[in-house]
Amino acid sequence: MRRIVSAALAVLAVTTINANHARAANYASEYSVSAFGLRIASTSFQSTIDGSSYTVNATMRARGVARLFTTTAGTLNASGAIGGGTVQSGKFDVRYTDNGRDKRTLIAFSGGRVTSASNTPAVTKGDDWIEPTPAQLSGVLDPIGAMLVPAPSLRQVCARTISTFSGALRADLKMSYLRTIPFSATGYSGDAVTCRAQFVPIAGFNRSKREINWMRDKGRIEISFAPVGQTGLFAPVKARVKIDGATVNVTATRFEQLTN
Repeated sequence: MRRIVSAALAVLAVTTINANHARAANYASEYSVSAFGLRIASTSFQSTIDGSSYTVNATMRARGVARLFTTTAGTLNASGAIGGGTVQSGKFDVRYTDNGRDKRTLIAFSGGRVTSASNTPAVTKGDDWIEPTPAQLSGVLDPIGAMLVPAPSLRQVCARTISTFSGALRADLKMSYLRTIPFSATGYSGDAVTCRAQFVPIAGFNRSKREINWMRDKGRIEISFAPVGQTGLFAPVKARVKIDGATVNVTATRFEQLTN
């Protein structure tokens, strides 16, 4: 259960943000995570977005039966730039405590390139570790920036490959269209587009890492995006991730603009 909760919180970190591209605005998002039909985690996001930048602050916590197995809780802060139909990460900082052990990942970006990254405690690198090259750390997004998608239409959200870096792991998500669904939560009611995201690990992992190889070969990721007003930006409202041992479901219960 502890491993599944940790994976669920990782899923939360890559599926939650909302935004406005035209003027400064504040948003509130809340997401619930379940596995085996039980609620195991939740997160609350506060986002401030203007025409050129975004800032996201979040809290994450194990919930329900999961608290019998882990006391995982944490905070996340991310910021970056928006412009010219693109998103560029600036800073990503996630801190959490797992059963009394403090952990942190801090990444800095400039011009779409990773300039520094640190993990506390340090990532364990085996003899089969694949080190990311400088070229592989260029043109990438942090897990939050990766889920803020500019697109001309709902269906075209899925027509892309998203290059991500989470502090150690460098991976691509190859997106393809699956379906359009109705979706509603506090603050939003309308259509959402569901994309399949094929997980392609690039570097920053041990070749023998079972979980990475399983996700590459057998894992399944579906992410549903909803439009944010008339901004041309889209953000996740649902995710379904099949991991080794469980299927994790993430659903937005709130997706709401507070000010404009």
